[in-house]
Amino acid sequence: MPVLYTDPVGRFAELLRVLNAYPWDGFNLFRGEWIYPPDGPSFDYVPVWVGITTPPATLLLALAGGVALAWRALRRPRRALRDGPLRFGLLLLALPVATVAAVVVLESDIHGGWHHLYFLYAPLLLLAAWGVHWLAPSLRGRWAGAGAYALLGAALAVTVVSMVRIHPFQNAYFSLLTDRTTPERLVFRYEVDYFKFFGRAALAGIAGAHPSGPVYLSLVLNDVNHERHFLNPDDRERFIGARDFRSGGRNFLQLRDGRPCPADGVYVMRLYANTLHCMVDPVDWLGERRREALASGQPLVRSTYDIHRDGRRLTYLRDGCPPEDVEWDGPRLFLHVIPADAGDLPPWSRERGFENLDRALRGGSARIDGDCVGAVILPDYPIAGIRTGQFTDDGVLWEANIAFGDGAPDYAVARREALASEPLARSGYDIYGDGRVLTYLRDGCTDEEANARFFLHVVPAEDGDLPEHRREHGFDNLDFTLAARGARLDGNCVARARLPDYPIATVRTGQYDGTGALWTAEFALPDGER
Repeated sequence: MPVLYTDPVGRFAELLRVLNAYPWDGFNLFRGEWIYPPDGPSFDYVPVWVGITTPPATLLLALAGGVALAWRALRRPRRALRDGPLRFGLLLLALPVATVAAVVVLESDIHGGWHHLYFLYAPLLLLAAWGVHWLAPSLRGRWAGAGAYALLGAALAVTVVSMVRIHPFQNAYFSLLTDRTTPERLVFRYEVDYFKFFGRAALAGIAGAHPSGPVYLSLVLNDVNHERHFLNPDDRERFIGARDFRSGGRNFLQLRDGRPCPADGVYVMRLYANTLHCMVDPVDWLGERRREALASGQPLVRSTYDIHRDGRRLTYLRDGCPPEDVEWDGPRLFLHVIPADAGDLPPWSRERGFENLDRALRGGSARIDGDCVGAVILPDYPIAGIRTGQFTDDGVLWEANIAFGDGAPDYAVARREALASEPLARSGYDIYGDGRVLTYLRDGCTDEEANARFFLHVVPAEDGDLPEHRREHGFDNLDFTLAARGARLDGNCVARARLPDYPIATVRTGQYDGTGALWTAEFALPDGER
């Protein structure tokens, strides 16, 4: 029964209410930034997605058709009411415009590209047909017509060739209006495969290569749970989710999100110049990571796991680890990367002061013949340090802090330089300024101070300088912890925080715990540094 049948007015009002606040708590990858539902999509979210995933010829012809319809209606508005085809054309034009306007005004939680609005594609095609109809009379000349139709045919041929090249993943089509050459310009900027269509193709390929017996499979996000239901019942039951592998088995580990895929890997999905998903044998792949780590010399850290560094790769090793270390609900490894400059962090990580790579590390780890091995690629930006360890729901089992040599601040030097000047504020910590860097000093701090948490709220001179998601609050939130931005030196605590580059009216800062603020301070920067 149609949903509007029982209560047309009430159901339609409910539809508008849900469109305004759809109960979805995920996030969107759009132009290299993660957008969370409270912020809503930006006004250009839908137009950009339509532009980069629709063939350019279709867009140009639809634009021509829309202009032609609007022009005819404006020239003879009375005729537009009597002319049936023109009324229909205006309806086609109004539908996408009104829908996109409603999404922007209501701040609807559109996610995963523009698949919620695919019903607009039919009006776009009809507008494109109207564009061809409008342009045809002006192309009656022999050469003009031949040239125009040749250009249209070439554009359609480019689209067809592109679709054939990416078959069977046409759902991930991107036009020439976006740069498709590297993961940094495509995979890391847009949600390419929201519905995980690669999974069914991956499992079908593995099932065909291994037609009998169990197949042990580890996926970063456990995507196999849904995709395997598209297989036939016999194959479906042979796939077993696992992270504990033995040599000689049919083992597969998924590498995703731009990780290098080895030459002997099973390429599952390749889109243009991007390898999106790759399956490897974890026994071979992680075994090679283990051999490389052991050959690199002494580990950075010796703890429950030995941690080795090779350039931007960290490898975690534990001989004779218990099976529960790799169970999905067992002890988990965590990895927090602290940049030398907070501005290098992805927008969604700046408030907490570090990038969380727990999921990437967990997806690249397994138990191989009784030994645990994990490997993860660190970000490319300069790193001050990392915090890593292992935890359960009951707390941290072990933890290690590692300083890196590519941008770690020298807190002893920072303390000496700060003490040579006058503080901007004196409170629980003395706060000194040096250009856009604040230094927090406290003599004689205790061991408990290692867990100190600071709030840092920056009020700009102009509200327009704030990031869009902070404007309703009126200040930029740069909260941090001593562990992320400081150190204890001979019983003294030192922390540093970098302020934004825009003109600043006031800085509000302090220290807090679970009960509230322990101390607060408010000050303006000296003239010339605001």
